Amino acid sequence: MGKRILVTRPHHQSANLCSLIEQKGWQAVKFPVIEIRSKTLSDKDRLCLQHIEQYQYVFFVSVNAVNFAYEILNYDFGRLKQVKCVAVGLATYNQLAQYAMNNILLPEAEFNSEGILSIPELQDLGGQSCLIIRGAEGRELLANTLHARGASVDYMDVYIRAPVFHSIESVNLALDDGNLDAVFIYSVEALHNLVALAVKVKKVNNLLLIPLVVISRRVYAMAKDLGFTKIVVANKATDVAMINALNNGENCGGSN
Repeated sequence: MGKRILVTRPHHQSANLCSLIEQKGWQAVKFPVIEIRSKTLSDKDRLCLQHIEQYQYVFFVSVNAVNFAYEILNYDFGRLKQVKCVAVGLATYNQLAQYAMNNILLPEAEFNSEGILSIPELQDLGGQSCLIIRGAEGRELLANTLHARGASVDYMDVYIRAPVFHSIESVNLALDDGNLDAVFIYSVEALHNLVALAVKVKKVNNLLLIPLVVISRRVYAMAKDLGFTKIVVANKATDVAMINALNNGENCGGSN
């Protein structure tokens, strides 16, 4: 019998991962712990939007950032044609390309803030202006480092991450002993929300024993702090890499 994998991605982002899991002969158990919602723009966000073509660099921290920004800009990225866009990873890059953008910078290795900050063109930013398009309450590392390199930095928060409600019965069923062979986690927020659900039904000890496949070393560190005992880190921030990590027991960034 194939492995049963708990898929915690938002519903609208889980189709590709579930398909890859099923191609392996495994079973994808859909259990989203985060949903992505559009955010009402603040007055400051609207000001950034009005002058978006005046930035030298616009950073997109996720596919969601691209899609919500595209909607806000009336489904037209024409105002960004003369701006250098920076994509956090391949999926974000591909989404920008789908919207006919071709002036895109992409990290060579790590697909995260650290990877972006290693891009040679972004080492000296004296007098440059940057806009980071992201979800609310994102990490501060990128902005702080860009500022330290001489840039002026603004944020435009275009979406929020909200926990998903699950009934006690569905959480119990998902986390009962022996029901799962692995859990896939794509963010710190997802990890926290999953643990919170497990705590509510007193299944956290069960959860901590299930092998965990995570998207980054940052999520790995949080999982270790929370007490997970079997953690594998994918070597890239992609669905395929997550599958390979479980299948091959990759140890990129550490495992317990």
